[in-house]
Amino acid sequence: MTGRPDFLPSSTVSVGIHVYETTTFATHLYPDDDRVTLDATGSGGTVTLFLDRPEITRLRAVLEQAEQDLTEQQHEMGIRTISGPAA
Repeated sequence: MTGRPDFLPSSTVSVGIHVYETTTFATHLYPDDDRVTLDATGSGGTVTLFLDRPEITRLRAVLEQAEQDLTEQQHEMGIRTISGPAA
């Protein structure tokens, strides 16, 4: 797959989503294009991420780093690591 066409914006709106244990995730695979979409669905609607393979890797790395940074700051502050049902 080649890069994003110039006429296609990389983003069109700003959206916030709170992810809870009731949030569902669904992936749709597009192997010919080497990409996926990821739907995060909650009580207020669905947010869809459009991800080429490099962005899948980048998103995974960002989430892993965020979890590591959160744990480190909690330890520095003397806060016990809080874990929920998904932890």
